[in-house]
Amino acid sequence: MVFLVFIAMKTSIFSLALLLTAKFTAAAFDIGTPSNSTPYDRYMSPVRTVLSQLGQQKPSMEQVKKLMIQGRGFHYRMENPYVAAMPQTTAAKRSGDCKDKALWLCSQLGDSDVRFVISKTEAGVRISHAWVLWRNEGRWWLLDCTLKSAPIPADSLPENRYIPLYSYSKGSTFPHSATQVGLAQVASKRKSPVASN
Repeated sequence: MVFLVFIAMKTSIFSLALLLTAKFTAAAFDIGTPSNSTPYDRYMSPVRTVLSQLGQQKPSMEQVKKLMIQGRGFHYRMENPYVAAMPQTTAAKRSGDCKDKALWLCSQLGDSDVRFVISKTEAGVRISHAWVLWRNEGRWWLLDCTLKSAPIPADSLPENRYIPLYSYSKGSTFPHSATQVGLAQVASKRKSPVASN
């Protein structure tokens, strides 16, 4: 009997630890702080144009997965290291780099609950990467059809992967905390390409 009580207590403690870990992980994902400008603003005209046209569409997770597979199928090709191609150009050529594919995905989603994100794929990487952050049913999802074929819950990411630097929504810009600790140094240098993996 004492053994069964011990097992039940141990299971309860383990369950509580898992719950607290999940809450801590979810709270740890940085969604940024609204701001008036970022170092990338001079390159964001296509991004702002596309995001300003997004409506209230709410694609299903299945639709998002299909779009990611479609975007993942586009050939990787970088024509401009700084400015994203318009989505219709990316679709017509069926190619583009990470910024092109991310902006194409934003336009296909049609959901104003998306952000175009400039990030580092991991700590210590010099070149930036672009992807989409999408809020669905109260949870943020990472959509990277350059490197992945399926959505990733943002709150499941380790701290050293997919580190957001700046993100752009329909009406706002957001610096993220990594910009405060020097990971975004490359972003302010003119010779650093925006997102080219």
